[in-house]
Amino acid sequence: MSSPLNLQFAGLLTLLPLAVLAVTAKLQRNFVFWLFLAAAIAGSGGVFAQSVSHGWEAGLSANLWASCAVSLIAFTVLSAANIEAFRLAALLLPYLLLLALLALLFTSFSEPSPPVVSAAWFRAHIVLALASYGVLTLGAIAGLAVMLQERALKRRESGWTERALPPLLDTENLQIKLLIWAAILMAAALASGFANTFMEIHAWPDLSHKVLLSILAFLVLVTLLIIHRMTGIRGRRAARWVLAGYLLLTLGYPGVKFVKDVLVG
Repeated sequence: MSSPLNLQFAGLLTLLPLAVLAVTAKLQRNFVFWLFLAAAIAGSGGVFAQSVSHGWEAGLSANLWASCAVSLIAFTVLSAANIEAFRLAALLLPYLLLLALLALLFTSFSEPSPPVVSAAWFRAHIVLALASYGVLTLGAIAGLAVMLQERALKRRESGWTERALPPLLDTENLQIKLLIWAAILMAAALASGFANTFMEIHAWPDLSHKVLLSILAFLVLVTLLIIHRMTGIRGRRAARWVLAGYLLLTLGYPGVKFVKDVLVG
């Protein structure tokens, strides 16, 4: 069942303090940052946990909250590992606020939980799919940051991008590292999804829109990583590949659910 509106609204509010500090370029990697980040994870994660308290919720709203939670968790790990990564919050938090707002708007649309034969394989697939989407979200945010920074440098502008975002070289390195992890997680998610379907129907899954778009997104990422390895492609050109892969995965994950739950349902 979907989470109550008041709980979802509270979850949305927990994202605001970090978003305001990040967008106004006043965010620092200090105790306040970690405190607000923990509150944001607790808020979005709590909404998602309540929605799946009686079983997996396949609806659009629950999946949007799941996207927020896993993206924040991935962002926490990244910020702990890289001293400049916390600045990606200037683009990440407004995007997550938009997802949370959409989750609120579409909270009345739900989808029955799919039957599963092997709960362990199904849980593994869900965890891997969410993790890959969260990591690729950060990769796409890093790609967008690269594009904005290169645009500012080309125009010889020093303003918000310089104050709020990580240095360009750090952002480019983060983008590639995030893509490597996203590709690994996506490969595992696709494999576990195929295994789960095979155990249910004893046949390979049909190429539905979700499966096809996920495979295409994976191929885009792998192709970019191969090209990067061979030619050293970076900057805006690499970022376009990243955003294309993220768009494909978004169309295959929440996009398909939007069509099924809202437009068709």
